Amino acid sequence: MSTMSALLDRANAVTTSPRWDLEKRFPVVADRAEGCHIWDADGKRYIDYTSCSGAAPLGVGHPAVIEAAIGALRTGGIVPSTLSAARIQTAEQLLPLFPFADRVRFFRTGSCATTAAARICRVHTGRSLLLTSGFHGWHDWHLQSTFGGLPNRDPETIDFGYDLQRLADLLAERWNEVAGVFITPEVNFFPHAYHVELAQLVRGHGCLLILDEVMTGFRYQLGGYAVAADIQPDLITLSKGLANGMALSAVVGRAEVFDGAEPAYLGYTYQREVTPFAAAAASLNAFRTEDPIGRMHDVGRALISGLNDLFERTSVPAIAFSWPSMFRVLFGDNEIGESFYAGLLRRGVLMEYGGVHMISAATSAEDIALTLSAAEDSLTDVLRTARPTLNGTGLTDTDAHELAARAFGATAETAAKWWPGYSPSNQ
Repeated sequence: MSTMSALLDRANAVTTSPRWDLEKRFPVVADRAEGCHIWDADGKRYIDYTSCSGAAPLGVGHPAVIEAAIGALRTGGIVPSTLSAARIQTAEQLLPLFPFADRVRFFRTGSCATTAAARICRVHTGRSLLLTSGFHGWHDWHLQSTFGGLPNRDPETIDFGYDLQRLADLLAERWNEVAGVFITPEVNFFPHAYHVELAQLVRGHGCLLILDEVMTGFRYQLGGYAVAADIQPDLITLSKGLANGMALSAVVGRAEVFDGAEPAYLGYTYQREVTPFAAAAASLNAFRTEDPIGRMHDVGRALISGLNDLFERTSVPAIAFSWPSMFRVLFGDNEIGESFYAGLLRRGVLMEYGGVHMISAATSAEDIALTLSAAEDSLTDVLRTARPTLNGTGLTDTDAHELAARAFGATAETAAKWWPGYSPSNQ
């Protein structure tokens, strides 16, 4: 038995979640990582296109970030006060990236940040109803029926499925109850125009607009999606990439909103920890001086182009599409897709089937070439047995609409309205 197999057996006995660690993930027990590479417990190396679930856009072990974290640990790592010089420095570096924001509060995880934003919104407005779309973490207030967790757990949260007409109806019917609209930008499906229209709709009803940029804040462009789309939310939640692998999240927003929510308790013990703030300050400096987002975009464009060329040459109904630093791949035949990704894993490429492929700035030209070579080899193997099943099977807009419903709860009508369709010019 291999070391990794033995560790998987041990994990199953004491800590594994069969659904979340095995069924929805690649069954790899990691030993170490560096840059965009991971080594499993048997010493096999993989190229990682999850960016550690988006947490390490600079690449794992970025030297300046590691040096800053070690320096903070050597001076104690934690202090008795909730205020530290490192926290203040991080706030001063972060806020200029978001021109509408005057204040920032820090937390540990993306889920903590979104829950805090929901509380701030409710306390500031004195209202309770939140209208949401997209994923906002695992806390109870958000796990409504769309994501299959705890249906109707929070009757004061309604998912409008990205449907602007549904949102307009809710705002008109329950205007005096709505505290805010809380949405995650799904950049691979909805254009800037969608979010501009949504922002205008929210502003017309006098409630708060909260943008969940846990995923996009340090991956879409510097300053996140709000700056790119030229919209000004009242609050933005941030996390993945803020401290490049260390647990830190934030809510940034208007001082007026934070001041109005001052009675709300938002404290936690580990706000006293200095190490994540030191890592965040170093990460923010790297984002400003090294253009890692530009590098991620270059890598993503090369992979999207290479994969689509492969699918076209082999007449496989599949497409790699949209924003290069966080793109998706959709197959018309689910079995072919699953087999293709399993083949990538065997060949040392970590990509999650059905998920968002998140690029690391540490990905090299050699990594791209190895990935595309592995993709061609994997698809060639799959087609040796799967080719007869392709007759009459194609990729349609309906496949994209169904993906939107599964992945982030968009209604069929909304997906049909905003999905641009399959065209190389859209990618």
